[in-house]
Amino acid sequence: MRKKLIYLFILGALVIGLTGCGGKDSKATSTGTNTSSGTNTNNSKTQQKTSSDLEKKIKSSGAVTDSGKLVVFATNGNDVAVDMKIEVEFYDANGTIVGSDSDDLRAVGAKSEIAVEMWSTPEAFDNYKIYVDVEQTKEISYFDKLELVHNNNGNEIAVQAKNNSDDTIEFISVSVVYYQGDKVVGYDDGIQSDIKPGRSANFTLNFPYNREYDNVNFDNYKVFITEAYKYNW
Repeated sequence: MRKKLIYLFILGALVIGLTGCGGKDSKATSTGTNTSSGTNTNNSKTQQKTSSDLEKKIKSSGAVTDSGKLVVFATNGNDVAVDMKIEVEFYDANGTIVGSDSDDLRAVGAKSEIAVEMWSTPEAFDNYKIYVDVEQTKEISYFDKLELVHNNNGNEIAVQAKNNSDDTIEFISVSVVYYQGDKVVGYDDGIQSDIKPGRSANFTLNFPYNREYDNVNFDNYKVFITEAYKYNW
C-alpha cells in the first residue's frame, strides 16, 4: 500500500498548514454519543478483545504472480474490525533469509478477506513465512457500507465503490487479483480519499504483466476492499 503513504504524507502537510493559518480558533466538540453509520468503533459499548484472541481467527496464504511479486491473502474471521500488520520473510533453499517486506492495514472489516502485494519481494527465493499481527481497531470501519461494482472494459478493470454511509470516508483502497484457472497471475491496487456520503471512489486497475512487462493472459479476476475507514478522533 505504498500509494497510501503518499496520501498520508499529503494529509499531514495539509493539517500542519491549516494549524499555522491565522483566524479564529476551531475547537472540536463531542456530545459523547457516537452517531457514525460505520461499524466497530472503539467506544465503551464495544468490548475490547486481546490480540491473541483476535489472531486465532486470522487466516493467511500467499501466491506469486507472473511479475514475481508475492500476494498475501488474509481473512479476518472476527466479528470486529482489526488493524493488521503483515510481515513476510523470504528464504533460499538453504533456509537463509534473502529479503523481507511488511504492510499495515487499518480497520479491516469483520468477516472480510483482503489481498495485498509485497512490493519488495526479492528477485529469487525458494520459500517464505507470513506473519499477521492484529489488534482491535480504534478507527471506524466502513467495509459493510460500500457498494462495490466492477467491469472489465477491455483495457483495465474499472471499479466503483459507493459510500452508502452518512459519513465522509477518509480512505478507501481496493485491489484486484488476476487468475488463469486457479493460478494467481497478477495484481494491482488503488486508493482514494475523502469520499462523501452517496458518492463513489472510482479506480482503474491495470491488467497483469510478467517480469519482462509483457501482458499476461487471465480468464478471471477478483476485486477486494482492503481499507475503508475514517479516524475516530
